[in-house]
Formats: sequence, structure tokens, C-alpha cells
Amino acid sequence: MSHLQAPQPATLKQFCWRGQVPDWVGPALEKLYGNPYATLVQFCLERDLVDANTYAAYQDDGLRTLFVFSLRDGVVEVFNEAIRLAAEDIELFAGYIFSSIAEARVVVLRAVHIPRAMWAYPSQQHDYLEDLWIALPPNAEAYTASLSKNNRRNVRRHGKSLRAELGDYQFGVHEKTDINPRDVDAIIHFNHARMAGKNKTSAVDERESRHIKDLVREYGRVGVITIGGQVCAGAIACQVSDNYFLLLMAHDPGYDQFSLGFLCCYLFICDCIERRGAEFHFLWGDYDYKRSFLGQYSSLDKLLLYRSHGARLRHAGLALRATLAAARRRAVGWLKQVQRIEHPAARALLRLCRRLSHA
Repeated sequence: MSHLQAPQPATLKQFCWRGQVPDWVGPALEKLYGNPYATLVQFCLERDLVDANTYAAYQDDGLRTLFVFSLRDGVVEVFNEAIRLAAEDIELFAGYIFSSIAEARVVVLRAVHIPRAMWAYPSQQHDYLEDLWIALPPNAEAYTASLSKNNRRNVRRHGKSLRAELGDYQFGVHEKTDINPRDVDAIIHFNHARMAGKNKTSAVDERESRHIKDLVREYGRVGVITIGGQVCAGAIACQVSDNYFLLLMAHDPGYDQFSLGFLCCYLFICDCIERRGAEFHFLWGDYDYKRSFLGQYSSLDKLLLYRSHGARLRHAGLALRATLAAARRRAVGWLKQVQRIEHPAARALLRLCRRLSHA
């Protein structure tokens, strides 16, 4: 294990801890990025950190960039995801890595908010995932007023109809150790039931369920609607710093007529606002309900920076996989646009694409 430092201008200092993740890194990551997908908790859930490395850049003695990464077969893979990064910070990191670690030939960042730039190194960049998010206003009244007239009416109507037909309902939010594991299980069960009702398989399989529960133990906030003491809808989220990240939201299909999921989502966002939240992230999946709650689309890209064109040829397999992934992502985006077109020809085209996909 070694600690590297390269010569830098007086205001910028860069460091790398090879084979180490110092104790201070966990709290520093949470403070700097405020994102569960850039925490040691998340990294440990996805991989073994035994051989992980740490990079830090300081500007005027303040922490500017902090990455945890692996180095295998010449490929540097940054673990931090779903964070915003400036092009300059990425190029400073890549330049440092290529100048300090001779065996490093490729730098890979995945699912990050970054600009589409003319990079200083041979590169591949493509749309990888999406995050729909809200910059939260100072109070719930301002948020409600910013919703469309139709959505404001729906919030009032769903609440009134629920009280009129089923009596009063309760909405409550619990954090970390106060969260009842049975509430989390119920929300996951609702998700499975709704997907089964659509003849689909839920993406929340056993592994993903464990992942959600592990994150909830560290950063969890769970909001539930109860009727007669029974959980009927809920939202599972993480809070890191002043930011909130929705992991799962679902309701009992037996209450479809009351749009409990819509109502629960609204109440949960308002609770985050009242707790002085800065951002609310719906994360991946460009669904209409996220747009109706003012979710703004933000692309999460994958970026590969190669030391040289020779390095790109040496990692031709990696480059080809990135090219194919980019093409597939573009095709998926195109199909989503077609789905929004209300025209017989568009529907016929979608049916043809589905048949080809099955074939």
C-alpha cells in the first residue's frame, strides 16, 4: 500500500491512497455528495473493498473531489454514482491517475451527472440511466401551488374520497431504528402484487429487497398511509445530508380507486420539504407520475476515458460493449417516445417491436 502525491499548483492538491480507504472517507463522502450511491455503505453492498483505492482533491484546503475506485487489468472503475461532477474534476482525476499509476489505461465512471464535453483523452460517453429530481421549495404550500391545477385538484379529491368512504386515514413518517420492518415488507409486497396484476415480474427481487433493507437501516425514511391501523400504501427512501432518494413506492391494489400511491407520494414529498430538504430524487425510470410531481429529467451518463488510442484498441472488448450499450439505450429512449404518441401507426410499431424482442 502506498500514498501518492503529484506536484500541483498551490491552490490544488491531489492525493491517492493505494489499497486503502481511510476511516475519514465515509463521513466525508456523505457530507460532500449527500447521496446514498456515493457512500461506503453502498460500495460495501455492491463489492469487496479490500483492494479499493481512494482519491482526494483539495482546493484551497477544502475537499473538492473524493472517489473510491478499483484498478483491475488496467481499468480504473470509480464507485461513486448518481452524483454531479464538473468536466474539470474528471479530467484532473484522469490526468492524475494516468501520470501516477503506470498500469492504468482506462478510467470508467458510471451513472453520473456530467456534461457532454470534448475530453482531453480518447473517450466514449453515453446515456446510461436517468434521475428525475426536484429542487425542493421552502415550504409545502409553495410546492403545492406549483403543481398543475389538475394535480392540485386530484390531491384534494383523493383525500376527501378516502375519508368519505373509509373513514379517516393516517400518514406517518419513521426514520432508521424507528422504522418497523413489517412496513418495509408490506410495501415490497404491494409492489409485487401490482406487477403481478399487470402480468409483469417485479424488479424488486430477493437480492434487491435485501439491498433496500440494508440501505434503510443506515439512511432510511419510510412514510406510510394506514387505514384502521393497517398499512395500505408507503414510500421507502434514503436521506443523506439534506437530500432524499426514493427507493420504492407502492400501495395495496385493493385501493386503486383512491389513488393511494399518488396521495402517499405527495404527502411524503411535503414531509421532506417541511424537514427543510434540499432535493428529492425519484431516481431511475421516466414515469409520468414523477413528471406530474415536477420531477426534472437529468441524464446519468457512463464515461470511459482512455490513456491513448492504443489503450482503446487494447481494450477493444470494453469499447465494443460500451458502443452496444449506447445503441440499446438510444433504442429504448426512442421506443419510450413512440409510446407517448397516440396514433394507430405508433401502437402498431410498438406491437411489432415487442414481437421482435420476444423472438
